[in-house]
Amino acid sequence: MKTIATTLLLLFTALSMAQTPYEKAMGNALELLKTDNKAAAQQFERISKAEKENWLPAYYVALANIRSSWGQHGPEETLATMKQAQEYITLTDQLSPNNPEVMVLQGLLNTCWINYDESIYGMKLSAATSALYEKAYAMAPDNPRVVSNRAQWLMGSARYFNKDVTPYCSGLEKAVALFGEETATGFEPSWGLQGTIDAQKDCQ
Repeated sequence: MKTIATTLLLLFTALSMAQTPYEKAMGNALELLKTDNKAAAQQFERISKAEKENWLPAYYVALANIRSSWGQHGPEETLATMKQAQEYITLTDQLSPNNPEVMVLQGLLNTCWINYDESIYGMKLSAATSALYEKAYAMAPDNPRVVSNRAQWLMGSARYFNKDVTPYCSGLEKAVALFGEETATGFEPSWGLQGTIDAQKDCQ
């Protein structure tokens, strides 16, 4: 009897640890995202093509490309990554409409465009980006990525106009607390804590 119970326990343990191909691929891609945005984007893109109704792989394609668009590459490569990021944000928005997580990505990508060419995109995207973050915040005031990136956008705007960033530091403090309370489910977004902590340096 004891042997049967042990065998069943081992069987259930093995089944619980077994991963589907999707889970394995997503896990590997998320690990890549920590060190190689380009390779991660390619992996997530392959997953997205296989999981056509799932918004998460497309979301991470966009995120990986956004992370490659902060000026660390030449103009042509940066332009290509921003265009691909927009393509997958649009796809993600179609798969998961009115999702604050996707609004954050669009806000970040808009900032990339402004950094890329402020003379063209500064006036064009600034008001739209502010409106986007306010919409996301109204929908999800306890989402740490929404709270953090909204605060960072407002701080960036304040710096541009030579204003004090201090009024927005409380938003970063709130975001850090929310990150501590967040419980990620599956492959749902959970990034952003370190960037928030780094942003707090401007508050010291």
